[in-house]
Amino acid sequence: MSTLTTHLCALLILLSLAAGCDNSESPEPGAPPSETPSTRCPNEEELRADRSARRGVLRGDVTGDGIADEVFVAVDEGAEIGCRALLFVSSDEGTGAASLDVEDTDLGLGLPALMGLKQIDDEGGSDVIVDLAAGASTLFAGVFVFAEGGLEQVRIEASQPPAENLFAHGGGVAQLSAVGCAADGGVLISTAVAETRRYRVDRHTYEFDETVLTRNRVRDETERMRLERIPRVLPEFAGPPFSNCPDE
Repeated sequence: MSTLTTHLCALLILLSLAAGCDNSESPEPGAPPSETPSTRCPNEEELRADRSARRGVLRGDVTGDGIADEVFVAVDEGAEIGCRALLFVSSDEGTGAASLDVEDTDLGLGLPALMGLKQIDDEGGSDVIVDLAAGASTLFAGVFVFAEGGLEQVRIEASQPPAENLFAHGGGVAQLSAVGCAADGGVLISTAVAETRRYRVDRHTYEFDETVLTRNRVRDETERMRLERIPRVLPEFAGPPFSNCPDE
């Protein structure tokens, strides 16, 4: 065998070995995005695929890529606590999920329930509003944002159980609660408490630090007004939670 032939054979062998060591694979054109679990729930993939388990579906750009995503809540009442209700956002890049379930969640009341999609934190796509708990006349909503490729619940500084990181809205004659977007940025968390002929209205402004809302006490407001005037002049009391926030 000539020297040239020997060198060619050695080169072919080296190329063959290099190809065998290359484990990278290009996805097939048109292949569906990978679906990796976002929670620790063993039933996540099953709930994602089971359309009969869904409680409400919304469409909007949550991931911030300019394309509408499918947002839905799916319920499995027989699952372990923490995995009985999951929130899903399905996009072209895959599906993200977050647990909506705690020990006190009462699935028999129709909760959790999707309330809407609004631009609350002024960044990325729309944020997901979900009613998670209910009192005698007050509902409590959580807000979920798409951050770092997954769903994350907005946290409220210094909030305490049983309504930790939840926004109260609604109420009765004695007290009303509301939440909305502040005109110059941030979130307004407000209460109106009956005092003889008028209501004392306290409005507290919270500002975002990534996904945490921190109270800015300099912006606190307190005033007194008649009940019928409250929804006319204070937009957070005029509709569902965050109804005065931009749609996107």
